[in-house]
Amino acid sequence: MLIQASRLRRALRLGGFTLTLIALVWAATTAVQAEDPATGPWQSTSSDEVIEFTVAGSPGLSSLTPASAYSTNLSGHVYVWDQGRLRPASQARVSTGSALVRTDPSGRFEFAPDQRTGSLSVVQPGYDTVRRPIYFDQSVVILRSLVVRAVYIPSHDLNEPWVRNFVHDLIDRDLINAVVIDIKNENGAVYDFAATETVHLMNADMEGDDVVAFLDSLQAKGVYRIGRVVTFLDRWYSTWFPNNALHNLAGGPFIDSMGSRWASPYSPQARRYNIEIGLAAAPYVDEIQYDYVRLPYENNLLERTQYTEAERVNAINTFAREASEALHMAGLALSFDTFGVVSTSGNDQGIGQSISGVSPHLDYVSPMVYPSGWSAGSFGYNYPPAHPGPVVQENVRATVELIAEEGTALVRPWLQDFRDYQYQALYYTAERVLAQIEGTVNAGGFGFMLWDPLLQYQQEALRLALGVDWISPD
Repeated sequence: MLIQASRLRRALRLGGFTLTLIALVWAATTAVQAEDPATGPWQSTSSDEVIEFTVAGSPGLSSLTPASAYSTNLSGHVYVWDQGRLRPASQARVSTGSALVRTDPSGRFEFAPDQRTGSLSVVQPGYDTVRRPIYFDQSVVILRSLVVRAVYIPSHDLNEPWVRNFVHDLIDRDLINAVVIDIKNENGAVYDFAATETVHLMNADMEGDDVVAFLDSLQAKGVYRIGRVVTFLDRWYSTWFPNNALHNLAGGPFIDSMGSRWASPYSPQARRYNIEIGLAAAPYVDEIQYDYVRLPYENNLLERTQYTEAERVNAINTFAREASEALHMAGLALSFDTFGVVSTSGNDQGIGQSISGVSPHLDYVSPMVYPSGWSAGSFGYNYPPAHPGPVVQENVRATVELIAEEGTALVRPWLQDFRDYQYQALYYTAERVLAQIEGTVNAGGFGFMLWDPLLQYQQEALRLALGVDWISPD
């Protein structure tokens, strides 16, 4: 199916609409019902059951209701709206906040009475997330396609009114439909609305009242909110908890080439710390994106001599599994940022990242495929930054192939929207940015995020990207 990122879809998204015309839905879904007549959502088992028809974009989860309040199972189906009919959403993650299941090939899910809470969330890569109250014993959830078109806004800019106005202008002109903001930044500072007891203990929290208001305003417009959590690069946590930090070859604190300290992926406490921050941010974002979810690449690292590649990879894979169990339970989508070279090198590059290892636990894998990051000769080009489209296409394709047999995760890359930092210092025009977006489409990627901490985004590239046809992930 070809999906056009059109103004019509955004108009529907803004409404957070609910399908109330039951007859229309019934007629449109007759073919789907025939695919699974024995367990179809319209096969009521009692005369007083009510079936809900809801679409992604509903209000957030309500307070959890004690399981003792329920005596019957909660069951239902998840569908996606596809070319005028409903199609089952297989392998969607459905949670009540106390239990997590995945839908079967017919899109069906079921929870026992002691697993119910009064709330339901649904996460499926390539579609809007759903988090909402559930009032009846049967429910049908219909998901809308979501091709993320996002820009990154650094934490130090979010308190500036002009920056928030800038973002809203991009949204109002339909140039973007998603925003990436820092929840925890490169220094290890965390916005107070996502701060845990440990964050407060270290005085690592930063004021975020204006950010909460900004995120609420994005939700009101139907914008997909991605919360970036810088993970193991963390001077605050590694200084306060040296036993959970990385070490240099002499046994002292490891300090990288930029003068920063790192928490240890091998430490269960360090992993849990970052997961708890993601959970604390759940009411304010739709997705948690973990960045720096790796080991540093410098050589002066004691742990690189102590652990094998398999052990490095296992540490990062373990974090992916633990984060998936916790964040999907909370109704959040989950993504990891990865080094682009990991997709093409055939090894972990000494940092512990494995695309095939983490992808079964994720909704999105986000390789940083910036053309300026590739050395001469990469992909057969003497100067890769001068060939942004083919460079991105080759790297995204390699990433897609690594996860094709490993899970349902989609590839949504970080693209370069800043000046080339190699010796030619090429200015990245709208043409070069658009070439990367088109390369992503051609390679089987789904959506994109632009990176430019200076916020000088090529808006003409975003405008032209509205005409790009994305291939459905299903």
